[in-house]
Amino acid sequence: MSLHFREAKDEQKARAELEQIAVEANDAGLDARWGRKVLEVRPRLHADKGTAVASLLATAGARRALYAGDDTTDRDAFRALKSVELLSGIKIAVDSAEAPAELLSEADIVVGGPGELARHLSKLSLRRSA
Repeated sequence: MSLHFREAKDEQKARAELEQIAVEANDAGLDARWGRKVLEVRPRLHADKGTAVASLLATAGARRALYAGDDTTDRDAFRALKSVELLSGIKIAVDSAEAPAELLSEADIVVGGPGELARHLSKLSLRRSA
């Protein structure tokens, strides 16, 4: 479960309430993990965006992959692209004022925002169909 507080009227109050939820989740045997203005509550098992990417690639038999992300939790997917056997795996970080520095440094490409990412992806689509 992901609890976002980006658009909360009072972010400090929302964060304080989510910190209490994080404590309660941990006490209940769940894993509470913070991202950019989001609290993720998950079961305690090895499952994250990286395991999802690795599973998807294996199931699809993919040899090439492109992953774009803008949050701390996307680093798991970046690591998965490095750990699986691919002909190519491209890691794209979507930059913003809130983007984690670690994500930007681990990326192969950094784009200036969602609009720029969309423009690049549309070019890939156009090239393929041409």
